[in-house]
Amino acid sequence: MFIVKGEVMGRSLFENARFARLIFWGMVVSALFFSWDVIVDFRAHLVEQRAYSGSDLGHLIFELVAVIVLVFGMVLLSFYISDLRGRNAQQAEVLHSLRHDFDKHVQLQFRNWALTPSELDIALLLMRGVATKDIAELRNSSVGTVKVHSHNVFRKAGVSSRVELMAYFLDEFMDVGMQRGSEDDNARDAARG
Repeated sequence: MFIVKGEVMGRSLFENARFARLIFWGMVVSALFFSWDVIVDFRAHLVEQRAYSGSDLGHLIFELVAVIVLVFGMVLLSFYISDLRGRNAQQAEVLHSLRHDFDKHVQLQFRNWALTPSELDIALLLMRGVATKDIAELRNSSVGTVKVHSHNVFRKAGVSSRVELMAYFLDEFMDVGMQRGSEDDNARDAARG
């Protein structure tokens, strides 16, 4: 199975859980069908007191093995579904936490850079991808004023462009996410082992 960052064969964990539940219920129906067929065959042979022929016995053994394999598969699949649900909940919690932490981190970093209130507003708008002309309109100022404030933000941040400013925070955001992910993996491994 090909697993990359929360995806299995190109599907999200949520989609895989839905797909796995569909397979699980298909296995339940199949197991019930084969079980019912084994019971009916066995009962018929008992009532009629008839011995199994070679082909009847082979058919019965095949159906019994199918039931056993299906039940075993259902147990394994239920563990997989449970694991997917746990991972999904974990990822949702980490994402929520990262969003909250990211906002706090941005505000803290802006304070560390000693941005003025105008620079802070412009920095947030720059990070949201708002064009310089649109920032000027939103702030009722000239494009030149916005460019001066943008330059001051970049200088204080030690970057030279809007892209570098966004990359600065994105790199830190990803580092925090990777640290959290490895901490969660370590905790899960410790719980298992």
